[in-house]
Amino acid sequence: MASQFILRQAQVKDLERINEIYNWAVLNTVATFDLEERSLAAAEVWFDNHQDPYYPVYVVETRGQVTGWGSLSPFHPRAAYKQSGEFSIYIAPEWTGQSMGDALLKVLCQEAKKLGYHTLLGRITSTNEKSISLAKKHGFWEAGKYHEVGTKFGQCLDVMIMQIIF
Repeated sequence: MASQFILRQAQVKDLERINEIYNWAVLNTVATFDLEERSLAAAEVWFDNHQDPYYPVYVVETRGQVTGWGSLSPFHPRAAYKQSGEFSIYIAPEWTGQSMGDALLKVLCQEAKKLGYHTLLGRITSTNEKSISLAKKHGFWEAGKYHEVGTKFGQCLDVMIMQIIF
């Protein structure tokens, strides 16, 4: 049975847990190509950069605990790319399979539309079939693939570019 959870905008008090979830992914998955854990100081800089209303961070909260998060980030720093964004979603390993990623991507897409984004992209490791399926469920399509661009856990990995235009 799926757990009950709420979605809300992230607050500073959530940052330590957001970073714990991210660092678990760094150490155990190919969902991120970071090879070393992100320090709390680096997480604070990341979070400060997401205080711009155009780049929000949302959390999933279950029984008072942050169990996942998602964000909208700049696709590219050059001004002409302003209406293009990139999404990220991370769920705590003990909470996967509870439709939290689905709920987060829905909210991120709604927020991107509301904020005036023209397009939203996700860079997803090609072996991450669940995340690719999730993106497709929300109307994203495969816009391209970067071949063998990252090496992690002894594997040379491809990255799928998933895209939706609003």
